[in-house]
Amino acid sequence: MRSLVKFGSLLMCSMAFMATCTHVHAQGISPVIQEFNKKARGIVQIANLSNAPKYASCKAQGFDADEHGKVVFHPLDAALRVRIDTGRQVLGAKGSRQVSFDATPAVLPAWFAVTCRLMPVERGSGLTLAFELTSVVIIHGGHLNSHDVALSAKHVGSKVIVLVKNNGSGLARVISGEVLGQNKHSDIATFLLFPKQKRDVEVDWKENVSPETVRIQIGKLRLESPVS
Repeated sequence: MRSLVKFGSLLMCSMAFMATCTHVHAQGISPVIQEFNKKARGIVQIANLSNAPKYASCKAQGFDADEHGKVVFHPLDAALRVRIDTGRQVLGAKGSRQVSFDATPAVLPAWFAVTCRLMPVERGSGLTLAFELTSVVIIHGGHLNSHDVALSAKHVGSKVIVLVKNNGSGLARVISGEVLGQNKHSDIATFLLFPKQKRDVEVDWKENVSPETVRIQIGKLRLESPVS
C-alpha cells in the first residue's frame, strides 16, 4: 500500500534562521531566511541533490511562532499579498530551480514562509516520501521601542532561562547575547522577536560559578538584567 510521509516542514534552524542552505535527505533550499524593508522581492532556490528526478512545487503560507520558537503554519493573512510561482515542475537529478516571489503587506511588520514540496516522479510500490523545505521571509517596518522590551533570567540547574518580552508592535532580531558570571560566559544564539511575543531561551551554564548577568543586543539597543 502506497503511503505518503512528510518530512522537513520546518527546516528553519529552530527559528534562529541561519542564512545558509539547508540540506535534508538529498534536497536543499536556500536561503533559509530573507529580510526586507516595507516590501519584499526575492528568489528562493531549491535543489534536488539526488540521482532521480523530482516533482517540485512551492507555495506561500503564514506562520506564527510560540515562546519556544516552535512554528505553526496557517493560511496567509488577507492583508498580505504574495505573488509566487506555484506551478509544479520536474526537477531533474542534481538539478535546481529558482522560485521568485514578491509581497506588499498592508500592515507592517509582516512575515510568511515559502514552502516547497519535492516528490519522486517515479513511485515504487512501497513507501513514498515527500519532502517539504521552508524558507522564511521577514518584512520589517518601523522601529522597536526600547520601552516595549523587557528582559529577565533565572538559573535552573545547568541552564539559565532567559525571558525576553516584546510588548510592542515592532519586530526585531536579537543579534547577540550572553550570560556572564565571574569572568565566565555563555553565548545566546540570535533569534527573531515577534510583536506581542515573549520568548524563552535556554542557555547552557555548566560553570562552577553562579551566573550573574544576562545581556542581549537588538540593533543599537542593549538590555541587561541580573540572573535570579
